[in-house]
Amino acid sequence: MASTSVTSAGLRRGPFLAAAGRTGPGWVLMFSGSPWRAAAHRQHALAQELTVDWRVIFVDPPGNRPRWRCTVRPVGDSLWHAVPPAVLPLGRHLPVVNRLTRRVEAALLDRWLRQHTRRLAGDPPRARIVWLDEDLAWPVAARLDPTTVVYDATDLDWTFTRRWNRPHLRRALRAAVAAADLVLASSSALPERLPATRHIPVVVANGCDPHRFTADGPVATALADLPRPILGYLGAVDTRAFDADLVATVARNRPEWTFVLVGPSTRAGRAPLAGLPNVRLRPPVPFADAPAMVRGFDIGIIPYRVGGLVDYVHPKKCFEYLAAGRPVVATPLPALRDLGEPVRLAATATRFEAAVEEELRTAWCPEAVAVRRATAARHSWATRGTRLRKLLTELAELR
Repeated sequence: MASTSVTSAGLRRGPFLAAAGRTGPGWVLMFSGSPWRAAAHRQHALAQELTVDWRVIFVDPPGNRPRWRCTVRPVGDSLWHAVPPAVLPLGRHLPVVNRLTRRVEAALLDRWLRQHTRRLAGDPPRARIVWLDEDLAWPVAARLDPTTVVYDATDLDWTFTRRWNRPHLRRALRAAVAAADLVLASSSALPERLPATRHIPVVVANGCDPHRFTADGPVATALADLPRPILGYLGAVDTRAFDADLVATVARNRPEWTFVLVGPSTRAGRAPLAGLPNVRLRPPVPFADAPAMVRGFDIGIIPYRVGGLVDYVHPKKCFEYLAAGRPVVATPLPALRDLGEPVRLAATATRFEAAVEEELRTAWCPEAVAVRRATAARHSWATRGTRLRKLLTELAELR
């Protein structure tokens, strides 16, 4: 099992451990539904924020291929990345395989923690927060001697699988929620969709990094020669969330507008857009290149279906568009309805078209850009991190 060494000089005493009566920063074991290499999701941003007070191990979801090794490597100040074992394939589909994999995973991580903390100066930090945002990771909570269990509801995982596998994932969701001392939700529309809990879910919405998505900076060269105005979208073009029919209708009505859709697409998702010369589908870009792409937009759009399986989402692209100073036109997702200006909501193609036309009038107005940037700053990951650390400290004081 891989191990690393680190001196204690750069580590700080966190408020959680001060309340818990232990020395040195404790550990957060974050069992993520997205691997570390994805880099652009809520889990990655919150993991970085938690390192202010804790040592954090970001644990990838088990892979589909059998793997017996568990590797842990440093990826930042007080932050490690773990790739866990997968003793057998199909853990996402077979409960018995998932439980076996998680038992091995927990044992190997526990051993690494015990070996690693012995190398640190002073009294070994023993407080542990087990953080679950992958429902199937629920069995590890009882095996890692946690001080606190946090369940972070970012998605309803069971909606992303075939119907025959949904009971397995719904049971995992109930178990993860039941194990938690603190239940978080990434959207105000999520708590009502969760199973009954011992604790009222606390909404800590998605955020953005305003220092990355700046209004000034390089613009993606791929957009340089396209006719303007450009209505841009970052995300999947599929049938679950993306409303291609709405976009197709607006594109036909306004052939002088260019629609740039950046992200993975499915055949069914892009079918309504076929043959539209002013709709440009582009492949996904690395997260590092996303700000330059957004700066090339005149309007950022979020044309999601409302009333479907995933309208509970709080799309972080909303704040990324705003951080870059771009106007936002979106369908009225429940999580966006309370934001007010500068996000304009439109439920139908006709209203969407009118909203875009209205926003184009002030798209580059310096005062409007400043308001959008200020809104994004209020919803930064740093702001979310401050609130999250306060929640965890308050929870420690009650225990």
